[in-house]
Amino acid sequence: MKKHRNNRVVVGGISALLLAMLCACSQPGTQLDATIPQIADAQSVGSSACLDCHEELGQAFEHNIHNLLADFEYLANSMDNQGCESCHGPASQHIDEGDTEKILSFGSLNAAQASAICQNCHTEGETMEWNHSTHAAYGIGCTDCHTVHDDGANKAMLSKPEDELCYSCHQDVRAKMHMPNHHPVKEGKMGCSDCHNPHGSQTRPMLRTDERKNELCLTCHMDQSGPFAFEHAPVMEDCTICHNPHGTVADNLIKQSEPFLCLQCHELHFHTNFRPNTDALAEYAQYASDSDPAKAAIGNSAQAILNKITGSGIDDKHAMQMAMMTRCSQCHPSVHGSDLPSLYTPGGGSRLTR
Repeated sequence: MKKHRNNRVVVGGISALLLAMLCACSQPGTQLDATIPQIADAQSVGSSACLDCHEELGQAFEHNIHNLLADFEYLANSMDNQGCESCHGPASQHIDEGDTEKILSFGSLNAAQASAICQNCHTEGETMEWNHSTHAAYGIGCTDCHTVHDDGANKAMLSKPEDELCYSCHQDVRAKMHMPNHHPVKEGKMGCSDCHNPHGSQTRPMLRTDERKNELCLTCHMDQSGPFAFEHAPVMEDCTICHNPHGTVADNLIKQSEPFLCLQCHELHFHTNFRPNTDALAEYAQYASDSDPAKAAIGNSAQAILNKITGSGIDDKHAMQMAMMTRCSQCHPSVHGSDLPSLYTPGGGSRLTR
């Protein structure tokens, strides 16, 4: 017995070590310094002075939303630095000396510093959670996804089409989106940002909801919202218990094909491929000649099932094999909820042989 206890201690220690290693590998990167550098003694000179050297950028920037801001749209602390200088800082020393270190160049700033400049203005709405987002924690900055000097043709100023931009990091999602069943992202009918807020949210993984994950799914799949008299517990808890929203091989985005998905929670029970209790059926079949119409209907149903079994050749040896080829939703089609118990199909014929 002592040897077994020691083995458990060793196994427990190895498990704890592996868990610690996994947690260490999954931690976000080192927090970057987000302090915006200051150009000492520099003065504002206006955007027109910048165009003397950066004419090409100025032409592209002419229709950019940042260049079209009215005076009242600037924050109070940015009133002295508008146009180019609202992001790059006062440019007098840079212009006088031609020193690239005397201007805020986004190429020389780290991701947190560059994002902090954007956060001077973008502090509300979808961007307000950026500092606490997963992207920021892993050292991703605004300019990794956005092209600030865009000519204005792209409303969000993304450096690539949205799905390609997300896929450049999320390669596992790209693979799932090419599976037989997937949300219509690659078909152009929806985008990643329809479900996710890339700038951060209070829910993981950056979903566009502050409520349960199900609330996001039900914005499109309203027919599954209920309320139902008989609710399927996993549906009420989390849609992703059964579904993978990015893509699956199985139909309807379910993680495994039926009946294997259902069997993870439900034990195998009677259905059309199992050999029923023929003695019980024979007992019900005696009602076929009863004067009571209700009993006679039950008797006729039982006799019909009994006749089918007799001529089908189904035996106990092959019952399990045949069961694995049957979808649970053939009898339980309302898997998200129903006003009928067990979410089964109305009619009651199969209930006789349970």
